[in-house]
Amino acid sequence: MLKKSCDIMMVTAYSFLKASFLLSFVCLSAFLFLKMKSVSHLKIKSFKSVGVLVSPEERKQTSKTSSLEYEELKTREAEIFKLILRLSDEIPPSDARNLAKLIGEECENYELDPFLILAMIQVESRFDPIAVSNRGAIGLMQVMPGTAHLIAEELGISINAGKSLYDPLINVRLGIYYFSLLTERFESTHDALVAYNVGPTRFLTTKSLKKQTPSYVKKVLNFKRLLEDKRIKIEKS
Repeated sequence: MLKKSCDIMMVTAYSFLKASFLLSFVCLSAFLFLKMKSVSHLKIKSFKSVGVLVSPEERKQTSKTSSLEYEELKTREAEIFKLILRLSDEIPPSDARNLAKLIGEECENYELDPFLILAMIQVESRFDPIAVSNRGAIGLMQVMPGTAHLIAEELGISINAGKSLYDPLINVRLGIYYFSLLTERFESTHDALVAYNVGPTRFLTTKSLKKQTPSYVKKVLNFKRLLEDKRIKIEKS
């Protein structure tokens, strides 16, 4: 009788262990299944974020947009290049091409009108890279050496203002960046042009400069319109 009771207890214990093992196995399998599904979802999400699982139509549309922006930039650079050649006898074609590329890209970066920059260069120096004003401003955009040092430091580049400002690419890069700062500070093209011409301190302290349009601003804006007219003629020719 005792032996029979022991056998029953052993069978019961074995059955309990077997049931526990099966239950644990089922739970573990369910856990692993859910985990794998979650990881798979994350992978799909991450792949989609980098475009791996983007549909051909979406990928084609993105590529088309980038291509259009690239073509627009190249078209603008070509227009600027042609205008530089017409306006300057001092800048050789190879330098003019590099300068057109720089103006196009920098104006794109700072959301400036490239024809406004060309007009500023014309009024400032008549596209003479070695022009020097009575006040000591140098180059195409007539940048002052002291201003150039401050701008170069902010941009993280090293220059020798006495020589570097005669380089059209360096001069125009610094000039465009400086003008973009003035545009951001004074929130109008008119005020930024006046500040560029007379200096921001003098502009802020001279009331008459805020009430009237100086001849410098009129010259720049008038020449900008002239350049835009020439652009239309170039497109038609």
